Amino acid sequence: MFETFQISPSNSIHTAAVEYDRMEEMFHFLVKNEVNMSHLQNISNDKIKAEWLFIREIICKAMATKEDIVYDEHRKPTFKISDSYLSISHSNERVAISIDKKYETGIDLQFITDKIVRIKSKFLNSIEQSLTSQNPTELTCYWSIKEALFKIYGKKDAFLKENFEVQQFKFDGTKGSAIGVTRAAGKEKIQPMEFRKMENYVMAYSVNY
Repeated sequence: MFETFQISPSNSIHTAAVEYDRMEEMFHFLVKNEVNMSHLQNISNDKIKAEWLFIREIICKAMATKEDIVYDEHRKPTFKISDSYLSISHSNERVAISIDKKYETGIDLQFITDKIVRIKSKFLNSIEQSLTSQNPTELTCYWSIKEALFKIYGKKDAFLKENFEVQQFKFDGTKGSAIGVTRAAGKEKIQPMEFRKMENYVMAYSVNY
């Protein structure tokens, strides 16, 4: 049902294409696993509803015990019961979920499109723009890294261009690594990042050891 990557002893990533034709099956599975379904009635779009169900089904199957998702005041997802850290991303009918038993985690999934070339100045600072090409895949890697850093930061008072920087970017066309720098709330944080190209997607995620 989903592919799992073991990133570190504490961190695992689960990713899959959303199975939109299994809504009824997913619904009954989640009810059986005592997931709070009250929010589902606020979702009118069937596609979004299926994605909501699918993410929670993966989490229930990936965790050793029954689990649910709750959100803090910044809409950052956390587990209702477990002390593990959680990050979720979805893009163009695919989802990715990062679970870390020890450390804050961030993951971002992006579908690669040519339009990112036109908007690169909106999310890259002047130094990053001087180092990048016009290649949509490479630019999507930068975008995805910054989005993953934003999710680790977890508050809405930061912006991709001004508060997050990608350094030491290395990419072989299939996978890569970088150093992510977060400058926000008067503090600076350095975070090792990795990313990989999967068909027409880029998936970037934090690495902690």
